[in-house]
Amino acid sequence: MVALVLAGAVALTAGCGGDKPKAQPKPTPTPSGPTLLSFAVYGPPQVITAYAKIAANFTAEHPDTVVNVQPYDSAAAARAAIAEEIAKGDPPDAFLAPLTDLPELVANKSVRRVDDLLGEREVDFGDGYQHYSLEAFSAENALQCMPMDVSPLVVYYNTDLIDLSTINPPGSRPVSAETGWSLDQFAAAAHQVTKPTARGVYVAPSLEQIAPFIWSGGGSLVDNLNDPTTLTLSSGSTENALEKLLEVVRDPQITYNAKQLARRSALQRFKSGQLGMMLGFRNLTPQLRDQQGLNFDVMPLPTIGARAASGESDGLCLSSASAHPEKTADFLAYAVSDDSSSLLAQTGYVVPVNLDVANSAAFLQPELEPFSASLFVSTVRNIRSFTTAETWPAVESSTAKLLNGLFYDAVIDPLDDRLKAIDAASAPIFTPIPSPSASAPTSGSPSATPTGN
Repeated sequence: MVALVLAGAVALTAGCGGDKPKAQPKPTPTPSGPTLLSFAVYGPPQVITAYAKIAANFTAEHPDTVVNVQPYDSAAAARAAIAEEIAKGDPPDAFLAPLTDLPELVANKSVRRVDDLLGEREVDFGDGYQHYSLEAFSAENALQCMPMDVSPLVVYYNTDLIDLSTINPPGSRPVSAETGWSLDQFAAAAHQVTKPTARGVYVAPSLEQIAPFIWSGGGSLVDNLNDPTTLTLSSGSTENALEKLLEVVRDPQITYNAKQLARRSALQRFKSGQLGMMLGFRNLTPQLRDQQGLNFDVMPLPTIGARAASGESDGLCLSSASAHPEKTADFLAYAVSDDSSSLLAQTGYVVPVNLDVANSAAFLQPELEPFSASLFVSTVRNIRSFTTAETWPAVESSTAKLLNGLFYDAVIDPLDDRLKAIDAASAPIFTPIPSPSASAPTSGSPSATPTGN
């Protein structure tokens, strides 16, 4: 109910000479009510429901503020809608955004730094949250968005098809989620799957999934992380790491070919018990739990040298155009609290950045698979960052076909030539060449005047 507040009272003045008192005009009531905040989020229904509950709980505790949730099915749908609202000058006060969107948001000045506001609200940036995520969502020496969840890439494996205890000879150190495993041990596990129509492993031919193997082998994806001009797949350490990975993913005894995967995806085959291992993030867990008869657990990515992983992360951003930054900051601080983070963790889809919750039963859910869920928390420290160049998504999509050929073409020798071709294809995307019409001098310019040479 909107309360009405009188701006003043009726005043009476007494006249003289017998005149009647004259009443002053009655002021018009001024409406006053709760502040309305808009909050855009995305994800599966369970995650949307959790965010709606967080918003409702905040409003119940702060009756002067109402948070309206704007739900979207995916990050792409949310991104498109928010971009349109920003263009119209009416963006949501707060919104969820993937880490990959941060460079553009900062470049366009679409977000307001949150470290100062959240610090005033006693958000513990010391040991309370994953350091990787805090650093990842920082730019220009400030925390631009507050990280909410983070998931490293891990290996999901079918425990009915893969027996980790038999990979190493008796007496040697056992393979486990805590000890990790090498690429050779990973391949040995894949060879345990011997059913005629089944295979041992699937790794997607994408930069996101091959990157950890490159990093583990001492290589790099680009020539300069901050200002890349080309991929460097053909460089020494990177090529050596890729050669070792390709020996595994191109082995027809343990992997499906492209035609087989086109007929039925790797995920479908894993769910039906026809695939021993595949890579994935935490958001894969709920749908695997829903698959009747499937028993699974998780392992860290195999190593060639050092431990490494790629990761996904989402953060809560405060719009630079919000008319209510202080109250929006109140809500953001509430959203990353223990109670709020627990609601998200219980969905099974996210790994909370809040460490108290990430190490609690709300996330670990010890009665449910995967039983090694703590791996998602401990492996965050192994996540390495991709370049934040705005052109990176275009590089990923434009090189996808070439990477697919690397995995599935019948012949890829010489490998060095194939890798150099991928590197060369990336260069003009990192550094677009100006069109002649844009760079050519006009006829009246000094450089257009004939010199006689």
